[in-house]
Amino acid sequence: MPGTRHAAAAAAVALLALASGCGSGGGSDSTSESTSRAEPAAGGTFTFALASDPGNLDPAMTPSSVARGMLSLAYDTLVFQREDGTIVSGLASRWKATPRSASFTLRDDVQCADGSRLTATDVADNVNFITDPRNRSPLLGVIVNPGVRARGDDAAGTVTVTSPQADGFLLTSVGNVFIVCRGGLDDHRSLARATNGTGPWQLTDAVPDDHYTFAPHRGYAWGPDGARLDGAGVPDEVNVRIVPNVTTTANLLLSGEVNVGDVTGPDAERLRDGFTTIDTIDTSGETWFNHAQGRPGADPVIREALTTGTNMTELGNVATGGNSQPSRGFITLQPNVCTGGDTVSGNLPAFDPDAAKALLEQAGWTEGADGVRSKGGRALEISFVYDAKGQDARTAGAELLASQWEELGAKVDLRALPEAQLNEQFFGTGAWDVAWANFTFNLPSQMVAFVSGPTPADGGANFPAIRNAQYSDAAARATGLVGKESCPVWAEAEVALLRGFDLVPMFDSVNRTYVKNAELTSVGGQIWGSSLRLLQG
Repeated sequence: MPGTRHAAAAAAVALLALASGCGSGGGSDSTSESTSRAEPAAGGTFTFALASDPGNLDPAMTPSSVARGMLSLAYDTLVFQREDGTIVSGLASRWKATPRSASFTLRDDVQCADGSRLTATDVADNVNFITDPRNRSPLLGVIVNPGVRARGDDAAGTVTVTSPQADGFLLTSVGNVFIVCRGGLDDHRSLARATNGTGPWQLTDAVPDDHYTFAPHRGYAWGPDGARLDGAGVPDEVNVRIVPNVTTTANLLLSGEVNVGDVTGPDAERLRDGFTTIDTIDTSGETWFNHAQGRPGADPVIREALTTGTNMTELGNVATGGNSQPSRGFITLQPNVCTGGDTVSGNLPAFDPDAAKALLEQAGWTEGADGVRSKGGRALEISFVYDAKGQDARTAGAELLASQWEELGAKVDLRALPEAQLNEQFFGTGAWDVAWANFTFNLPSQMVAFVSGPTPADGGANFPAIRNAQYSDAAARATGLVGKESCPVWAEAEVALLRGFDLVPMFDSVNRTYVKNAELTSVGGQIWGSSLRLLQG
């Protein structure tokens, strides 16, 4: 199998909820702008806490929400979207699109952090790097579809993007590509631990698993809708600290050493006063089955039985420390074109352990003296992997799930792994059976590559090796429709996954990011770096 290519993304695509990496976006609350009446501070350090290290920092080579959330400080996009879906200027001052083409007119004042001028060719080369299959970008088919090509006209300052197939989300997908400057384009290896962009903050110091420090990009004036990095309260620097333990994060917030941090479970009770908050919905109970030949999840009866034998309400409450809600679908991040739908209700079975046991019995899985079922001499053994993210509640939830499945006659081996090792399991060794891996998206087209098409062994992103013809057919039809017109067909595709028990969203968690002595805007996990302000404590 090939080496690691895709980050397991506590949200696979691009989009985190600030500190947790679970972009993990909300029923419809993925969000937002924190506010305060405090006076601006006179400079200082704006400090974020992240639960895990971002890993590879090349924006074209990571879909990790942890990495991309941090990288939104250093890289701009052609356009930005507000939470309601309204598109505003970024590097582009004007734009227009059809289902097969999009054009962008660049601002003429954009400077890279190294002092060079950003050109239309540079922008086009960013898109073409992702869509060139030889580069093996994990964003191909996730953010930008295969076959898309871009052409830059430096004299006119325009970029034209064409798609061989209709793509109703072409403007927003291409418009969300992080743009790397020429120096980084010419040496992508240099981007693994450095930044080279036009964004308001540029990396000056990187110590993996400890901290990342950013300095301001002086003269920055091309943020969302022309936002500038100036005025009262602008920090002198930004420090991103890696803090795996949620209790430690809460302590740092209370002491004022951290301005922004994600806290869940009992520790959140200590943060009731003196904080503004940003709520997001994390698909933390998204349960993936490995459909590869020889794995238990290859049998649809096993997938159905395990789903039927799971008390999802109890499980969600335990795994999130009481901050759960029933899942309503796979697309949780804002801005979400297809907001307001519910594909889950009525399409997953009610909790019924007796019915689950009957399904296994009828399929020939008989219970042995030790309580473990077997069929044809093979025991029903399940390797369950998950990222605890420093959260004791999540581990307790995994243990509860294991006990529920053991009641059905399965033997469950629990393994809590950091994101990098999950990534290797999913896209390298394939040595897993079931996983909690919370991928988050704001466009239904972004998940297609993860649940259909080629597997990592064949150069694709379909790490669970799902083969669902109904999903693939619906996704193909939806791709040719524009914007909201496509939403009912995308819903049909989601239902196909649910009814096949291919991917089961057992619960969502309501994550709360706490903000102290600061304010910022974050939409769908993309931090608007020009909005960072420190306030007097």
